[in-house]
Order: sequence, then structure tokens, then C-alpha cells
Amino acid sequence: MALTSADNSRFFGLDLSQWPRQWRAAGVLLLGLPALGWLVPAVRVRLRQTAGRRSVWEVARGVATPAPRVGADDARAQAVELPTDRVLERRLMLPPLAPADLAQAVQLEVASASPFGAGQTVFGYAAAPAQGGVCQVDLAITSRQQVEQVLQVVALEAGSASATPEVWVLPTSADPSGPLRPVVLQGCGEGVRAVAVRRGLALRLGLLALALALLAALIVTPTLLLRQRARQAEQSLGDLQRQAAPQIAQREALVQRVERLRAVGRVMDGQLALAPVLDMLSRTIPDGAWLTQLRVEGNKLVLNGSADDAAALVQLLAAQPGARDVRLASPATRSQGASKETFIIEMNLDAGRYGLVRRAGGAS
Repeated sequence: MALTSADNSRFFGLDLSQWPRQWRAAGVLLLGLPALGWLVPAVRVRLRQTAGRRSVWEVARGVATPAPRVGADDARAQAVELPTDRVLERRLMLPPLAPADLAQAVQLEVASASPFGAGQTVFGYAAAPAQGGVCQVDLAITSRQQVEQVLQVVALEAGSASATPEVWVLPTSADPSGPLRPVVLQGCGEGVRAVAVRRGLALRLGLLALALALLAALIVTPTLLLRQRARQAEQSLGDLQRQAAPQIAQREALVQRVERLRAVGRVMDGQLALAPVLDMLSRTIPDGAWLTQLRVEGNKLVLNGSADDAAALVQLLAAQPGARDVRLASPATRSQGASKETFIIEMNLDAGRYGLVRRAGGAS
């Protein structure tokens, strides 16, 4: 049975091995934007041109501009110009490619166009920003022997202790007083400038991250302070509520008692007191009449009894102060052979005059 091993570089159909390359390409693309171009530092390079002429250039993102005279002696890297008559120049028109893909395309072109052996071929290229969907690439190819001859001359002039300089090929159409895009041959001293660029980029990214962190702190700090104050206010409110809890409980109990007293007062306001009621009845009912039953229902009084004339008794009761709605609950009846009428009289009395709690000016 054949054994198969799973490809660990793929995850859900994605080639994870390409991620570092894609991230680097995205980083180069972002750093190429005008808004972020300042993150890439310019490195000063002292160039030894043909005929012994020397100049200082500031190189950033592949473009070299003449450096100002002030501080021209603090160049970090050295470069030497290789005459164009010692190189094979080609110009390629390629579609926009990622840096790694562009390098592969250039290597294929060098392998097919170089007249030198693989071990003797030295090349370099400079790619201009894509315009109209086309990227212009200037390619320079030469032999290692030509490069070593130039480097030996520079070493004799500067001394053996000096570092290996970069080797530049300047385009034939370049303006010596303006910005240019030199072709830097690979495998010489371009590593010194690359290290300086990486350090400067790391420093600027660190400063940018620090500035963003400080800005975030300035934005977040007021919010955190307000949140802290809100928490302190909530805590103070909670402490105050706990301290005032006994007083609040007493107040609630007092309010409940007051409500109960008010309810009792409302009930008592509607209740009749027997003493003033009996006093009024004893003064009003004539001597020839009497009561067999007296019933009090709130402020309503029900009288059962006998009288010579029940209707006249109703009129007497209705004429009393505080009495209203006096009527016979049922017709008065007179039994056969009886001399008096039996009645049931209902009447409402003013609780302010005849009640348990009498208002000022009521009957005493």
C-alpha cells in the first residue's frame, strides 16, 4: 500500500509557504505610497564617478538626488561608477510585479542575454514605478572581471581597510544635476546601505508606533477618567444608601403608619356616635312614640318602632339639623285593634355633627 504524507504548507486550500512573500510584497507596496514614503530613510552615498569626479547623493527607494553641501561629509556608504562602455544595458517593459517575481523575471532575462558564464556574470537592475500598466526596468550586465578591476583601483586609492563600495551604472540619459535612478550591481557593497535603511525604517516605525500609542493614550485617558469617576460616584452612592438604609426604613414605616392613621380617620369620619344620636332622638321623638330597634350603618340610621303618626315623625326627624334623606323604608302599618302605626324609618346623619370625630361648630 502506498503511503502519502499531508502537505503541512497548505491550510484549507491556502499555500501558507507563500504568506511571508506576500506580506513582504504588501509591505513594499505600502512603503511605496506617497503618504508612507517618508518612513523609508534616505542614505547619503559618496559616489566616485569617472575621471575622478566625486559627488554626494541621497538615495531613497531607488532614487538618488544630489545631497546639499551642508553635511556632505557624513556619507554612510561609498559607491563607484562603472562606465557604461563596460556593461551590457537592456531595457525591459514588464507588467507590474511583486519584488520577488520581478527579481525572478530579471534573472531569467540575465540567464538568456548574458554573454558571460554563470559564475562570471554580475548584474543589477532599477525598476521605475509602473505607469499605464507597464513597469520599465533598466538592466545592466557585466563580467566579474570588470567589476574587480574598478574595485581594485578604489581600494588602492582608499587603502585596504576601507569597506567594499557599491558599484553603480548611471543611465546614459541621466541628468548629473538632478534626480536619477542608478542601476546598482548586486553582490558588491550594497549591503551597507541596506542595513542603514533597515535600521532607519525600524527606528521610524518605532517612533510612529510610540506616537500612535501616545495619541491613543490621549484619546483613551479622558474616557478612563470619566469611567473611574463614574465608578467612584456609584461606590459613593452605594455607601450613602447603606448608611441611610436605617433612616429610609424608619421613614417607610412612618409613612405606612400615617397611611393607616389616615385610613382609620376616613373610617371614623363616616361613623356615627351613639351619644349625640340618642340625644337628638330623645329630643325629637314625641312621648307617644317609642323605638323597638336602633341600627347604625356608617352614617345611616335605621329606626324601628311605633308611633301615632309615622309620617308626622318623619317630618320631625327631617327638620333636625344634620339630618337628610329621611324616609319610610316601607309603608307604615297598623295592626287590627292597635292604636299605633309600626314604622321603619331610614335617615342619613351628618358625621361632622353626629360622628365620632366632629368638626368645629357641630353639635356637642
